[in-house]
Amino acid sequence: MLKSVLEKSRALPWTIGNRVFPCATPLVMGIVNVTPDSFFDGGTHATPDAAYEHAVGLLQQGADILDIGGESSRPGSTPVSEQEEMDRVCPVVESLAQLQNISEDLGNPGHREFLISVDTTKAKVAEQCMRLGAHIINDISACAMDPDMPSVVAKTGASVVLNHMRGNFGTMQADFKPYENVVQEVRQELLAQAKKLLNQGVKREKICLDPGIGFGKTVQDNIDLMKSLECFLDDGFPVLIGTSRKSYIGKMPGLEHSDRLIPTITAGIIATLGGVSCIRVHDVKETKESLLYLEALKSDGPV
Repeated sequence: MLKSVLEKSRALPWTIGNRVFPCATPLVMGIVNVTPDSFFDGGTHATPDAAYEHAVGLLQQGADILDIGGESSRPGSTPVSEQEEMDRVCPVVESLAQLQNISEDLGNPGHREFLISVDTTKAKVAEQCMRLGAHIINDISACAMDPDMPSVVAKTGASVVLNHMRGNFGTMQADFKPYENVVQEVRQELLAQAKKLLNQGVKREKICLDPGIGFGKTVQDNIDLMKSLECFLDDGFPVLIGTSRKSYIGKMPGLEHSDRLIPTITAGIIATLGGVSCIRVHDVKETKESLLYLEALKSDGPV
């Protein structure tokens, strides 16, 4: 039974840039928050220089994608201006793009290819980051907050993550409309946004869906979504899951005092078995190790 589950990954490929990533083992997206109020690191990497060093560290731990964000979406967060967000994220994106180019030009044998994502809901921020060398636009509003975002995705050729969210930015955990059937409604709302991109000419294989764990949802909603990840594959889009260290974990019975690391790794394993193509995490090293263990179990030959 377990062997058949391990061998039959339903993960869908994701096209990023000009490459198709099979995602039989999920890509690992490392989180780089260039914010003074991150719920996880408390602003440790709030300057571009500190964020860049952190990003390089995540690469060394095995990150496939670096997700650079300049505006916190934690409960109670305060929105930042377009210019302030660009001042935070653009230098980091530019430096990482230069790092990639320098390594490739020198033929560095230790160089490992990586991808750059920008976590933003603002079209101008996304467009500028794509010009500087980003590959992915990760929009937690599923391209709904800024009406110009779908056209920016289309004209830049970006790959995109559509993250599901209900409620208002920063207060979503207090003001969202309750669900009657969370899996069905999240799917429908994500597909409606994906259709807008398809109508703009964005290729289906570049669109990745994220059910938005913790974004305007109860603990039970999040659990129901985690148990139903395979349902999202039926729509033909790759799926990303981002549950890293989120507060809903601490609301589960017995996990009230957890640092949420082990539950996060467990969630990543469940998501992998459910067929996700990408896992977004703070703890890259631990996530990579868990995925390598799963890979070893999948093998029919000698390890």
